[in-house]
Amino acid sequence: MLARGEQALEFESPDPVVSAGSTTQLSGSTTPLGASTSPKARDVVLYVHLSEAALRSGDRNAPAWLENAGGHLVTTGQVAEWCGAGSTTGTTRITVRPVLDLAETLHSTGYQPSPTLTEQIELRDRTCVFPWCNRPARGCDKDHLVPWEQGGPTSSDNLAALCRRHHRMKTHGGWTYTMLTPGEYLWHSPHGHTWHRDRTGTTELTPDPVEPPPHRRTS
Repeated sequence: MLARGEQALEFESPDPVVSAGSTTQLSGSTTPLGASTSPKARDVVLYVHLSEAALRSGDRNAPAWLENAGGHLVTTGQVAEWCGAGSTTGTTRITVRPVLDLAETLHSTGYQPSPTLTEQIELRDRTCVFPWCNRPARGCDKDHLVPWEQGGPTSSDNLAALCRRHHRMKTHGGWTYTMLTPGEYLWHSPHGHTWHRDRTGTTELTPDPVEPPPHRRTS
């Protein structure tokens, strides 16, 4: 209900007891009893990730990734139905975001990234890029891998999404990481452990400990 922008639910009884011919209104309501109300218009904003092949093929069963629905896979046909079924779904306005090249290097002149650069980082990383963390990137800080104070630029190749807790661990806890390719990171813990993190998840790269050879007695 909240996602669809519906009006707030009434907490009073759905069938209040009133005398016949009464003009009493529900508490907090400005609409007389018996008056018809039209549902609130619904705006839809979809973050749909499609490949160029899916756009050109015309195949309604081509897969698409829907960001603001938990990352579920949908089909291009489903997206087309949502965007064209205003009479049945109550959708009156559809917002289409501009296409961003997630591999392009964008720059901002100051410390804070521009809205376009922020959007690119959030779409590229999807979540906090710390090992095993799944907090959505839209609620994360945009961390400078090379700190701004040390000359690190505010650019696509020097920014990554980190939730506040892991941002602090990187800044004050001895954790370090580097960007291998856009959206791909190599992490090092202060205790010598190493992880590879990308959109598919986290892979531990720390080698297994080697058992020391057995001690031999000498006479």
